[in-house]
Amino acid sequence: MVVLRGRFDPLRGEAGQCPQTARRRSRRFGSCDGDGPRGSEEVAMSRRVSLPAVVALALIVGPVLALSTGCSTHKQLRSNALEFLYPKGAAAEPAQEVRLQLPVRVGVAFAPPGATWQDTFSEVQKRALLGKIAEAFRLREGIASVDAIPSSHVTPGGGFENLDRIRSAFGIDLIALVSYDQIQFSESGRSSIWYWTIVGAYLVKGEKNQTRTVMDAVVYDIPSRSMLFNASGQSTGAGSSTPVDMDKTLRAEQERGFDAATADLIQNLDVALAAFQEQAKTGTVRGQGTPALAIVDEQGRVVSGGAGGVSAGALGPLEALAGTALAALGAMGWRRRKLAGR
Repeated sequence: MVVLRGRFDPLRGEAGQCPQTARRRSRRFGSCDGDGPRGSEEVAMSRRVSLPAVVALALIVGPVLALSTGCSTHKQLRSNALEFLYPKGAAAEPAQEVRLQLPVRVGVAFAPPGATWQDTFSEVQKRALLGKIAEAFRLREGIASVDAIPSSHVTPGGGFENLDRIRSAFGIDLIALVSYDQIQFSESGRSSIWYWTIVGAYLVKGEKNQTRTVMDAVVYDIPSRSMLFNASGQSTGAGSSTPVDMDKTLRAEQERGFDAATADLIQNLDVALAAFQEQAKTGTVRGQGTPALAIVDEQGRVVSGGAGGVSAGALGPLEALAGTALAALGAMGWRRRKLAGR
């Protein structure tokens, strides 16, 4: 007689044993003795341990993922002299004849940004650049002084009335209004994938930056409302940075862009000034159809251009043709009278 020790379970084979075939079948109904309660405890423990790990991973990876989204952004700084001189709804003031008495006194100022622009172009930067422009032309022949006008004196949309007040306050005759337009582009490069390593966000320069700067200066004779000449300068720079240092890098590139554009502007202003002096010999600001121009010395003697009246060069084509015809008719009449007198 055979006595069975233990209880026989068809799913588990012989008592105390768990053959391979039974293991595969037991996956559906349960695990072997000794594995059931212990296995459940291990699963529960693994779940308890993994939850804090997931939270910690999210806290670490989240900011890095935000830094490496790969999107591109741009930032713009802008001001415009014409928007300052002729604000919306203001009527254009016709230019009058220009009479410059040497030596002239000049002011240099930045045109203010529009009311809707958030301008991060600091007053310290502006004064430094205006100082460079003023220094470049302060010792020129025919120029008595060049003063940098603080931005606090230039009101957005102030127009020529604002310039009249500046003229009285600083004792200037001409003003050079400087406009600017700077755009900075930033985008993540291929190496930004290393931001996932945490350290990469501090060490890998995956942010590609480009800065484009244009500066323009227009020189006006304040009493006559006439623009005498203008010039522009520009610069383009590119670089890279880590996402952590991106703001600092962009500020440095902003300053370098304005410095380089100002240096280019000074050179082009020099060329424009020489061209204006040559043009002044014709008696007009910029040729036919533009205001007449007379340059006089301290005693009021004309040294260039006309004598303060309308010069022939200021006449348009029709006026010049009519004047020529009248002169010809007058000469013919004089000849007839001379022949009749004989």
